[in-house]
Amino acid sequence: MGQAGTDVSKEAADMILVDDDFSTIMNAIEEGKGIFYNIKNFVRFQLSTSISALSLITLSTVFNLPNPLNAMQILWINIIMDGPPAQSLGVEPVDKDAIKQPPRSAKDAILSKSLILKILISAAVIISGTLFVFWKEIPDGKVTPRTTTMTFTCFVFFDMFNALSCRSLTKSIFEIGLCRNPMFLLSVLGSILGQMAVIYIPPLQKVFLTQNLEVLDLLFLTGLSSSVFIVSELIKVCEKLCCRTKHVKMQNVEIGLS
Repeated sequence: MGQAGTDVSKEAADMILVDDDFSTIMNAIEEGKGIFYNIKNFVRFQLSTSISALSLITLSTVFNLPNPLNAMQILWINIIMDGPPAQSLGVEPVDKDAIKQPPRSAKDAILSKSLILKILISAAVIISGTLFVFWKEIPDGKVTPRTTTMTFTCFVFFDMFNALSCRSLTKSIFEIGLCRNPMFLLSVLGSILGQMAVIYIPPLQKVFLTQNLEVLDLLFLTGLSSSVFIVSELIKVCEKLCCRTKHVKMQNVEIGLS
């Protein structure tokens, strides 16, 4: 106890309750779990986006293809990747069910096997979709401003949907609530507005070598890039079904033994 405890007991203790309230321990555990999960969400988003960007450049170099993104576009993607959307994942409110989760071992790594698999799956979807758009827009084998603009915008939209799916490792966006993290919504909105400015404002078009896109182009890119979000949500549903099946089997075994 921080107030009622003696100096000797404080020195020997592993933890001191400053307000002498045992409920503080529960609040601290809940906050600690929330921070740990937010770190995992942040790492998942950063790694999946980084792997995708590096793979695009690597694949185009290995197969002697034109570069799908120019230097300024890659820089813009890095700003988005390390900017507000990524940072907002670190301030995601603590899940109310976090305290119900069993304690983890102190030796457990942040990058678990399941997390690495999710990162690779998200990266594969992003790479496949972006390369598809790039291939679709160079029928004559020549890279035009429209080619890079479509590919560039596709990758940025993929980033936004990927960030949306990374808000929780286990819960659907409909369970945690779309508006639960206002900082995330503002950061995504700002990133999208910034992308629109890069595409439609003439001075920025000259810097990023982009051109105007039609509404149908944006709708097509939005539908395609949402695939990474859909795949991620389906994985969460499958994990829940598997966990329920295991739980039912364990209950049946316990009933049989009793």
